[in-house]
Amino acid sequence: MPHAVHRGLRFYYELSGREDAPSVLLIRGLSRSSRYWYDLRPHLERRARVLVMDNRGVGRSDAPGPGFGTADMADDVAAVLEASGVQRAHVFGISLGGMVAQQLALRHPSRVDRLVLAATTMGGRHAQRASIPAVLAMLRTARMSVEDQMRHTAPWVLAPDVLASRPSIVDEWVALAASEPRNRLALLGQMLAGGLHDVSRDVHRIASPTLVLTGDADRLLPMGNSVLLAERIPGARLEVLPGAGHDFPTERPDEVSRRIADFFGLPPAAG
Repeated sequence: MPHAVHRGLRFYYELSGREDAPSVLLIRGLSRSSRYWYDLRPHLERRARVLVMDNRGVGRSDAPGPGFGTADMADDVAAVLEASGVQRAHVFGISLGGMVAQQLALRHPSRVDRLVLAATTMGGRHAQRASIPAVLAMLRTARMSVEDQMRHTAPWVLAPDVLASRPSIVDEWVALAASEPRNRLALLGQMLAGGLHDVSRDVHRIASPTLVLTGDADRLLPMGNSVLLAERIPGARLEVLPGAGHDFPTERPDEVSRRIADFFGLPPAAG
């Protein structure tokens, strides 16, 4: 299995899809490994070379305890790009992965072509914080079993209509989580990294063409954060998905992959 090594830590990654097409890097959010991309990844593989990875603390990557930030996680991503042989990629990051993607564009601009920031925030004093009930819901998971964690947080990351029509998604998440290592301290580290993320004074330096995507039914990170990002990043475009929750790539893989591919200028699907 391929791994990149950075600052003594090992990071799992996979590279798949079309070798004759542009590269697309996908960065997942809090507590989610690369196995949670579901249908979005195969949709994009028909039009791009797709690089996915497990962030520090989840999946098959190493799991250090608290004491790292989104800048460290962005440097991890740069190490994976180097190890995979992908010199430059279009980047899609969601939630905590979107925060890491911002840092990647700021710290390693030569690595980032076009950028999509989904359901995320720049942080700082002007950011709209998650509601107190949402924060408490996330904190309560620290003492829960893996199954209870997934079932407790599902209503905060998926829109109500999706939960009602596709309840099997949560069962799949439970099975996935149970099959992977879970390190509570490492997940706490991810939560702290996201909570302390603040590029509000630097985000105007992002030079990559940027699309900001958000759902107006996001209960975890309010839509106003995406509005602020689009206002602060020069030339950025904001697109709102009506009725979409926080994890809209899981909810609407067809629509999201189409929006991503169009913005990245990917070739038509092979075959």
